[in-house]
Amino acid sequence: MTLDHVRLIAHRGNSAALPENSLAAFRSAWRLGAHMIELDVHLSRDGFPVVIHDDTVDRTTTGSGPVASLRLSQLQRLGIPALEDVLDLPIPLCIELKTAAAMQAVVELVGRREDVILSSTDWDALDFLRQLDPRRRVGYLASADRASAGVERALAGGGAYALQPEWGAVTDELVARCRAAGLRVMSYTVNEPELGRRLFEMGVDAIFTDDPGRMLAIL
Repeated sequence: MTLDHVRLIAHRGNSAALPENSLAAFRSAWRLGAHMIELDVHLSRDGFPVVIHDDTVDRTTTGSGPVASLRLSQLQRLGIPALEDVLDLPIPLCIELKTAAAMQAVVELVGRREDVILSSTDWDALDFLRQLDPRRRVGYLASADRASAGVERALAGGGAYALQPEWGAVTDELVARCRAAGLRVMSYTVNEPELGRRLFEMGVDAIFTDDPGRMLAIL
């Protein structure tokens, strides 16, 4: 599947049914028919990109402490996947960089893959990445109150792949402006079918969802 055909993005995998950002959740989302998997990346103490949302392991594992204080082997024993293992899955990925420190290692692992989007709320880091490699597909994550500014940053200099706004920020005007500039709109996080239908009718290219099994029905 090419990125142009991505409509449904499994947010942290099939996280409605399985532990978020786990290999089980990712495999489930793929088998259900999601078009892309979204995941979060931090850096381990020994410099490996690992897949976890928080900067500590406390909420999602039986361990405790900052991700950056633990080695890859320790994190894997807690059930936290290495990004390298997730890249083996046969599905496009949207990788959210939770820390700019992980950027170099992630870019090296991803290589020239064309089915990967690198996204972040750290727009400075994305700007830098685009300067280094204008062909890299990047997505500007924006909360509702930053969506307009996110459009400005994504369009500055040209070449950004997507704006990824909170769904409440999506308007006809925002979609039209992005479309006119060739910027895709991928909105988060949508778990109600009626809301998903409305966003697609407005021209949104893709939605992030915790519940891909439920949301696939609207396609």
